[in-house]
Amino acid sequence: MDDWYDHAQYFGVFLLGFLVARRDGFRDAAVRLRRPALLLWLPSWAGLAAYMAHFARGEPPDGLRLAMRVAWGVDQWCAIVAVPGLARRLAPGDSPLLHYLAAAVFPVHILHQTVIVVLAHRLKPLDLPPLAEGPLLVLATFALCLARYELVRRVPLLRPLFGLKREAAARGARTRAAEPAG
Repeated sequence: MDDWYDHAQYFGVFLLGFLVARRDGFRDAAVRLRRPALLLWLPSWAGLAAYMAHFARGEPPDGLRLAMRVAWGVDQWCAIVAVPGLARRLAPGDSPLLHYLAAAVFPVHILHQTVIVVLAHRLKPLDLPPLAEGPLLVLATFALCLARYELVRRVPLLRPLFGLKREAAARGARTRAAEPAG
């Protein structure tokens, strides 16, 4: 609660996402810029990983620290453009998978930080290099969060705690969505 800087920073990103999520202009731009954003995003991420590994126990020069702050911004913004652009291009329409993943967003969001912290703590004794630990942490977090989501969606008492409708209400919504418009 006392971390005003993080709250201000992440509220701004949340607000941006809220404002552009349903805007066709943003979606079209993300699709158009997905490749350049991806080509900038991946090397910026690799550069940050190498920088953090190299200076984990030391102090970087001021100029390099400033350059890495720029790389951090490039990394974040290019991810914000590349991911929705690729998603829109690869799966432009509605599908059962999209419905499944859309319902999983909030429960996975609730779970992910705890899963990351526990996994990172468990991985620490292995002393893996960042280029191995990072992807392993991402994949394991994704898999464990989806597994927990599967549990949550099947246990009626847990559903409301993770922002899911009670099963009867969810079943009714699925039935109405499946009916032809008329």
